[in-house]
Amino acid sequence: MDHKHVYLNNRKTKRTGFKRRRSFSTEEPEEQLEEPTIKAFQVSNLRQNYVSFTQSYQRRNSNRTIEFPAYIDLIEIRFFPIFNKDLKNKFFQKYGLFPVCYFDFNRTVVFEVANKDSFENFKSDIEFIVSLDEDVPYSGQEYNLVATIYRFRFINQRANTNDESIALSMIQSVSSELANLQKARLKEFLAEANLNFSSNENEDIFYVENVSEDNISSIERNFDIVQSISSSRALNVRPGMFGTLRMDYGFEVEVPEKLPIVGVIDTGVDSIEPYRDLIVNETINITGQTDRDFSGHGTLVAGLVIFGTELPLSIKDTYRAKCKILPIKVLHFNDGGIDFPKLLSAIRYANQEKGVRIFNMSLGFYPKKYNESFSDFAYELDCLSHQLGVLIFISVGNFDAVALEELLTSDFHDDHDYPNFFYKLDSTSPVHRCENTNICVPSESINNISIGAIAANVEEGDNSDFTPINIYPAYYTRKFHFDYNQKVNTSTFKSNQRNKHLNKPDLVFDGGDLKKIDSGIEVLGSPSNNYYLRTSGTSLSAPLVASIAAEIEGLYPDINSQSIKALLVSSANYYKPRQLPHFQNSRDLLKKLIGFGIPDRNNALLSSNNSITMVIEDSIKSSEMISIPIYLPDYLKEAGNKLVFNISLAFSSLPDKGNHLGYQPLHMSFNLMKNLPIKKLATLNADETVAKRGFSWSEDHFGKENIFFSNVQKREYKLQPRDIISLDGQLAIAVRCLSKENIDETLKDSLERNEHNFSLVIRLTEEIKNTTEHQLYSEMQIFNDIIVIGEAETDADLNLETS
Repeated sequence: MDHKHVYLNNRKTKRTGFKRRRSFSTEEPEEQLEEPTIKAFQVSNLRQNYVSFTQSYQRRNSNRTIEFPAYIDLIEIRFFPIFNKDLKNKFFQKYGLFPVCYFDFNRTVVFEVANKDSFENFKSDIEFIVSLDEDVPYSGQEYNLVATIYRFRFINQRANTNDESIALSMIQSVSSELANLQKARLKEFLAEANLNFSSNENEDIFYVENVSEDNISSIERNFDIVQSISSSRALNVRPGMFGTLRMDYGFEVEVPEKLPIVGVIDTGVDSIEPYRDLIVNETINITGQTDRDFSGHGTLVAGLVIFGTELPLSIKDTYRAKCKILPIKVLHFNDGGIDFPKLLSAIRYANQEKGVRIFNMSLGFYPKKYNESFSDFAYELDCLSHQLGVLIFISVGNFDAVALEELLTSDFHDDHDYPNFFYKLDSTSPVHRCENTNICVPSESINNISIGAIAANVEEGDNSDFTPINIYPAYYTRKFHFDYNQKVNTSTFKSNQRNKHLNKPDLVFDGGDLKKIDSGIEVLGSPSNNYYLRTSGTSLSAPLVASIAAEIEGLYPDINSQSIKALLVSSANYYKPRQLPHFQNSRDLLKKLIGFGIPDRNNALLSSNNSITMVIEDSIKSSEMISIPIYLPDYLKEAGNKLVFNISLAFSSLPDKGNHLGYQPLHMSFNLMKNLPIKKLATLNADETVAKRGFSWSEDHFGKENIFFSNVQKREYKLQPRDIISLDGQLAIAVRCLSKENIDETLKDSLERNEHNFSLVIRLTEEIKNTTEHQLYSEMQIFNDIIVIGEAETDADLNLETS
């Protein structure tokens, strides 16, 4: 029997401060046997850098065509070590260099020359070192900071695209007066060139369309506040391959009351017959073109959001709608430019005026480079998600179908074979590089949900084509771009700098396979497309998961968006690498392709007699630990059955823009503990507090400044019958929180002062070996303060102890 999920409302305790040292000692650093030096080969590299630096500086000043009273000089320095807070202070005090943004996990930094007099010290130190031809001792020397530098350059070129639709990203300059002057002149320049442009609320991203190469060149030469010029063009949208000859849609639609609304960010949605009464008001259209779906892409995506897997899975006379939709047209032609600032405004309007909390965006821009930092597009979506409490389902993008077919049918090479195609750093292929299979911007967004595809097509049986088998990640899907096996500025990643919990995509779902008609997913089209068609792609898997999210919102309208995310992650599962012949030696690659796996709709929506899903929506301060007890029914002590805790955590926060390692500035993690006083949980060693030997925190905070944290985590804990007896039928879920130090000071202050919301989902399952007359779901309600979601209101503030 199915049951609704519940809130776990047991009385919590909290404490400021907890033990942060590991219970085991770290290795002692190796003894330094010789005096540290800057090696001769590095001196030679710095000499070449300085020559190029001087030439680029002179070239930039000579190429300017617009005069300003002063200019902003930007310098990129690649470091051997991670650029931490101590180095930040030293480089500013001695060289007058202020960091603008961080890349390469904070081993590469773009600086603004904030004090030109102090910057002369930098040039003097470099000039002294490059005047020598041998190893240069630096310990205790005035120029010792130079020993940390691997490469440096003066930033002259900003453009990495010649597209007609571009995005201009602005730096956060310390020279605010000069920056505002340049920004005002940039607007004048765009207006004088008769260019259509828009900006976000902070005016640090500009979208400009119909830009010529001459315009791009002028912007690049003159406006120092422009940090980068990138493409705002969507990857080619492919709406379908095969039509299915039919005379009409052939079914009725049941429209329940109080359906949630999903915003469909796409090419528009045609008002076809099945969508009657399901499209909310008017289309939000930012393209300046007709509301009509010119490509058909948005129309088919809308059908998958509305009906989920039910429509392509079975033929019925009547289908029940899962949600209504609000079309948000952001693209007219298949591969046009997207006005991103207007897109942000459209999302804000849809949320504030229409109450939309769930959005689907089956569109993307360019692929991410390996270990690339976060794009401005992802940052803005992360901010919206946190500020508005919305959740955007973003497809990771597809590898071009035509190019893939050529790689497999004419450009034969072993490195094109599955799964080498996704990851082969030493590839000898003349036409393919595995970096091109990385996820597309903005699916790296951490507060939202990114969706990849497996080759299944919802239907029974294996209908895969290019992909070896339908349960595998589809040949066209994309993988996470972080790669800890690669060196950054000659430095390798240490074990405590690798976060195995961090991944994009978050989830995967059926997306169909390529080429054969039977391998695609059947979707709705317009009457001109014979009513139905078959196609494939992550553009389909994303709305299918968004549809499940809409069902969760419909069933539990009051839970927050991060709880929806945690429920989806909690329900997800996938095959073990040992079950997949192609991935037995590629476990890391498999994780990068599937994330947490495939969400299970039934588990995401409902509990059962022998399983109960408990939701905790709470908040915690930085440097705080909280503990919430869980009481197990008495019958479990005698039943002799195992208990499985499947726990997922999700939370959002404002990112630190331009700070690669500090982008996600908060650490939260959880563990199953003994039900001890909070003081003991916070101060005793782990082996004295965990519910069972071997249980560990969901994420490590050790070396917190040098690791990228994950804001979605999942762990499984198992209790044997003897463990239940040993715990005397009670335990606790503990949550802890920390914030980073080397981040924007304003953000840091806010993180330390305020509480941070989180959602915790605990799916507790009794593995039945010995049958009893008891049911876990109902018995847990007797022993715990549990409220069925939607049946009563709760007030966490009235249920709090401190110590």
